[in-house]
Amino acid sequence: MIQNSFAITTTFIAYLAMMLAIGVIAYKRTASSSDYFLGGRSLGPWPAALSAGASDMSGWLLLGLPGYAYAAGIEAFWLAGGLLVGTWLNWLICAKRLRTYSITTDALTLPEYLSRRFNDNSKVIQVVSAFLYFAFSSFSIPVLV
Repeated sequence: MIQNSFAITTTFIAYLAMMLAIGVIAYKRTASSSDYFLGGRSLGPWPAALSAGASDMSGWLLLGLPGYAYAAGIEAFWLAGGLLVGTWLNWLICAKRLRTYSITTDALTLPEYLSRRFNDNSKVIQVVSAFLYFAFSSFSIPVLV
């Protein structure tokens, strides 16, 4: 029992030390908002896609979709297939153009991009889109679960 506890404690301390080291290294490499939010725009397409997908889909894909599949049965395959095709089409059609335009307008977030793309100096588009993004992101996970 004591050996098991020692192994768990040692593993936890090593994990904590590695996370702190990664945090310190990342902090020292971060000089601007672009570095913090977008990795200095230096990520390639695959890491960016995986990061965006993990950030966007983690909660509802790992909790909501299996819960729905359990409750609904075989019809959940249509939902999963539609999500897969929709995500693929989004990356195929939108991703490259959005990256190009966001670099051109120097936007860090989607609401900021929309505001700059449509020359909205009053920031109404940015505020409304940020509010909608927050609202739908905040309430989507509890509703699905």
